[in-house]
Amino acid sequence: MSCGAQRLRRWTAPSDLHSDRLPRSRGDPARFHGRGEGDTMSAPRIASITRYPVKGLPGVTADAAVALQPGRGLRWDRSHAIENGRVRIDDPAAWNSRDGYFHVARHEEIVRFGMALDDAEGDRPTLTVTAPDGRSAGAALGDATRSDSALGTLLRDTLPSGPFGSPRLIRTDATGLWDWPDAHVSFINLATVRALAEAAGEHVDPRRFRGNVLIDGLAAWGELALLGRRFRIGTAVLEFFQPTDRCRATTIDPVRGVSDLNVPGLLASRFGHMYCGVYARVVSEGEMRADDVIVPIDEARSGAATETVATPTVVGEAEWPRTGRIVSREPAGARSESFWIEDPSGLLGAARPGQHLRVHLADQHAPSWRSYTISATAPDRARITVRRDGRISSALHDGFTAETDLVVTGPFGDVTLDRAEERDVVLVSAGSGITPSVAMLRALAADADPRRVRVLHVERTAADLALWDEVTAACSSLPDARASLHLSRSVEGATADGARVGRPSAEDVLSTIDDLDPDDVDVYVCGPALLTSEVRAVLHGAGVSTEHVHAEVFYSPTTAELTAPREPSSEGPHRITAGRRRFTWTAGAGSILDTVEGAGQDWPNGCRVGACGTCVRTLVSGEVEYLVDPIVPPPTGSVLVCCSAPVGDVEIDEP
Repeated sequence: MSCGAQRLRRWTAPSDLHSDRLPRSRGDPARFHGRGEGDTMSAPRIASITRYPVKGLPGVTADAAVALQPGRGLRWDRSHAIENGRVRIDDPAAWNSRDGYFHVARHEEIVRFGMALDDAEGDRPTLTVTAPDGRSAGAALGDATRSDSALGTLLRDTLPSGPFGSPRLIRTDATGLWDWPDAHVSFINLATVRALAEAAGEHVDPRRFRGNVLIDGLAAWGELALLGRRFRIGTAVLEFFQPTDRCRATTIDPVRGVSDLNVPGLLASRFGHMYCGVYARVVSEGEMRADDVIVPIDEARSGAATETVATPTVVGEAEWPRTGRIVSREPAGARSESFWIEDPSGLLGAARPGQHLRVHLADQHAPSWRSYTISATAPDRARITVRRDGRISSALHDGFTAETDLVVTGPFGDVTLDRAEERDVVLVSAGSGITPSVAMLRALAADADPRRVRVLHVERTAADLALWDEVTAACSSLPDARASLHLSRSVEGATADGARVGRPSAEDVLSTIDDLDPDDVDVYVCGPALLTSEVRAVLHGAGVSTEHVHAEVFYSPTTAELTAPREPSSEGPHRITAGRRRFTWTAGAGSILDTVEGAGQDWPNGCRVGACGTCVRTLVSGEVEYLVDPIVPPPTGSVLVCCSAPVGDVEIDEP
């Protein structure tokens, strides 16, 4: 079960899943993922196919064709599971979350079981399970769930019981106990696994990801270009609809059954997201086998004169990585370039003014991502304005033009312009921090907003200015707006744009509110930390509440290696209160998350290195310390329970 399994939005296509009315993909149907016109991956193939008859236990590789039917995955895949007795399951025959079953994330030892399935495509295949101690038991799948079977006895003898009973093999009447109810088949790109191995500096076994289908012939992360599209594989048609988020299960060595590689932490820190692999659902029945080519449906059905092609509606989550395309590029000052990026999910085009996206460059050394504020939006696309500063930004400048693909996530960020608010607006920025100001000004101008608007921007030289013409144009269209520009370096022509030479003084900052009510203004600051602190102090002294001075810091990746947790400074015991629950932490317990998991609680978590934000909780009272420095610090008043420990008694909100 994926860690994000409570999120229910999907990449969706038309509802006629059993119809011949198949959608045409956006753009060149032969392009899966590349860097430009000449770089396409047109012949990805299936390397191997694996089914998992018992959820959590090892898989069985198919050595012949496998049948696929709409609404189903591989036959007998995740058709059975072992109840763990820890969570009561009211309807064992239905689809249930992993919490009630033995699963790798919590019961890592189960990967050391052996598994065989004879006549896997038949109606009564024979399942044989071998325990880590060498004992084996088998049964026809129709009889395997009998409590008096040898297989049932083997499971009770080798797996622990829970408060609700002993381990029990059950068969679901649902189509399969996949990570999601409609995630029929999971695909893993071997090139992406190799990229992970390079970032980790060690071999990464593809079996960690428990995928049904391994594919080869794509670039690393090229599987993301499959999303929202349909493909013919063998004689079946599948639709790829969602990337696969990763949790602790992938940290487990699939042979030894020990946690030895923090894959979620590696993904989050080195690649900027928590996803590896994609899910597909079966649209039209057929068979597929190893070495089959994955063909875009446009090519597979070319020449069908009567075909009516529909366009898929793609929906996703902001954190889902997907393949976008640069549709235009234009200069913005001496050191900056603006890139318009088309987003297949449409999410970036709906970004709120002030939000940012992440760009993930598959062919760059890890960390291979960076955050950029969205400077403008249009339907299904967004613009970023990138200053040549650092490795990822330079790579964008040097190698990305129109019609180039790249992986994006977002939009992210909570410090945004409230377009329904009536408070006056002050925008203060420096350098590339002008981008959120431009996005907010464009929104205010589009709304013909009656609020009073004041802008103060600092740049090094006139040549470095980016998007200043958009600032002045937006201010001209608003009923009461004015902008001031400060150039910190005095060079010839510095005042050509009506700029003042030198950094702004406290008096310059105060001038932004000289005719505004300090109690009725929202200030947005984007620039170096020193600028933010100075603006806060000056405006607070003039009566502007600190809660109305907004400055979101978004983090690009650190180059620090993942390290083992430090020893806590306190021995404890300390009490952890979460709602009505009480837990006792001691120095040997590890993190707050380790403590609550040790008490039998499953709290949302992912990377365990403070990168993904999945485990963030509100710190109601008390003090904590971080045993691993968070890659992305949490918001003020919050705590990442995956890598923190209490210094004394603490209270946090309960998930």
